[in-house]
Amino acid sequence: MKIKTFFYYVIIFIGIGGLLSVISSPLGGSDCSGDAEYASGLGKLGAYKLIKDYRIEQKKGAEPQAYMVSLKAGLKYRFLPVNNPGNKSKMIMSIYMNKNKGMMLATSFNPASKKHYPSIDFNCRTTGTFYLFFEMEGGDKGCGVGMFSVSN
Repeated sequence: MKIKTFFYYVIIFIGIGGLLSVISSPLGGSDCSGDAEYASGLGKLGAYKLIKDYRIEQKKGAEPQAYMVSLKAGLKYRFLPVNNPGNKSKMIMSIYMNKNKGMMLATSFNPASKKHYPSIDFNCRTTGTFYLFFEMEGGDKGCGVGMFSVSN
């Protein structure tokens, strides 16, 4: 009798934990850990060495997430947005000169043609601090991983 009661409580506990993860996920049930996207992105880096990955989760209408990166003149970088398959819209990754989005240097999305690019290959001409912005197209909710790498 005690074993049945134990398993009954374990099943209830697991069920509540699963419900809480569905409620807390911006996609309402899709896995937003970024692990699958990270593994997928590693295979797309080619001859580039990963410097940093960014786990992105955005709620509908949220402001873009911004991160500072230091780049060195003369090096070639690859920036890779990897979308969660449960996203309704794709993640957009953009590089700016300053945190106020004053001058865009590159982006993974062309709004005129509505085309998304799988990566940004960026030849740095000036050493300095730049800003990576991540947002979902149309302000939708979603998640994914952004990867920042340098040529070997």
